[in-house]
Amino acid sequence: MRKKIVIVGAGKVGSALAVLLHEKGYQLVGIASRSRESADKAAKRLTPVPETNVVPQELTRKADVVFITTNDDAIQKVCTAVAKGGGFRKGQVVLHVSGSLPSSVLEAARAKGCFIGSMHPLQSFADVDMAIQRLHGAYFCLEGMKEATEEAQELALAMGGRIMTIKTGDKPIYHAAAVIASNFFVSIIDMSLRFYEAIGIDRKKGLEALMPLIEGSLANIRMLGPVKALTGPIARGDAKVIERHLEAIGTALPDLLPIYEALVRLNVDVGLRKGTLTPQSAKAILSNIDHAT
Repeated sequence: MRKKIVIVGAGKVGSALAVLLHEKGYQLVGIASRSRESADKAAKRLTPVPETNVVPQELTRKADVVFITTNDDAIQKVCTAVAKGGGFRKGQVVLHVSGSLPSSVLEAARAKGCFIGSMHPLQSFADVDMAIQRLHGAYFCLEGMKEATEEAQELALAMGGRIMTIKTGDKPIYHAAAVIASNFFVSIIDMSLRFYEAIGIDRKKGLEALMPLIEGSLANIRMLGPVKALTGPIARGDAKVIERHLEAIGTALPDLLPIYEALVRLNVDVGLRKGTLTPQSAKAILSNIDHAT
């Protein structure tokens, strides 16, 4: 028999989980939110429509699995409030979906005899419909108590997800990796557009021009991995090109020069591991940075 599930937090991920798990035969017995309107909106996506409430403990005590899908700052507070309100019972599985927080923030539930864990979908979502689409096939990163991660794995696989499991103490490094791949990538593209703006190319045209290059690089990474996908002057060992970059950036956009230098150092490391950049050429490139600083 499929488990009974309650969602606490009716945002994008919570609403999407409700829809997908309902489609897979799980019984959504309730959706709680601090706003009755948002809880009702999420519930109306399901048939039959589950119960809603602004007091989560009125619903959570009916569940086998409780998802706390609030924003990160509220997870521990909500968990503690539910525990104090008698909303947990021994043997329940309680999961949150934060990428940055460990399962230990659910300690109040563990103290009530629950099994705690985290189940983070490694994706970004603009809205509920996109979340529903992208959760299917996404990787879910699991950590926490054995009973909780086993339950989370079953739920993730039921939604067509894939699994990776980490130690609770490794959550910050896991999340930093995701921030680099997603958020820092966005900032690096913005940095490219600032360079174009400095020479009179507007952002819209600049982004249109860069998109085929960006998409080609992503395709190469997908096929070859990041080390073999590296191209460009550093992979070739062209120290003179980097020297000209440093001089031009130092004049036009000096505030971005330290960032460019740090990225050159990262590129040198990858180029050496690829094997196309010789130690001698790497030394010449890094010497240019030392002189520019």
